Amino acid sequence: MSSQILDMCCGSRMFWFDKQDDRTTFCDIREEEHILCDNRHLVISPDIVADFRKLPFKDESFAQVVFDPPHLVRAGENSWMRKKY
Repeated sequence: MSSQILDMCCGSRMFWFDKQDDRTTFCDIREEEHILCDNRHLVISPDIVADFRKLPFKDESFAQVVFDPPHLVRAGENSWMRKKY
């Protein structure tokens, strides 16, 4: 793995100023696209589709890990919050 950083729940990469940061491997459990209520196009396109509870990397593969999982306890099945996060 040549990346220095792992974002293991990247979603639509809202955490990042540079959403294409080449130092980072973006990982998420889903790959999908949506049109939000304000007509913005939401893209969830990780480099690797995987569940953070069982990642396909060896221990100590990255110098830094970003872990910002969804914190939604109650989100409607079709809510834009659920789609974004």
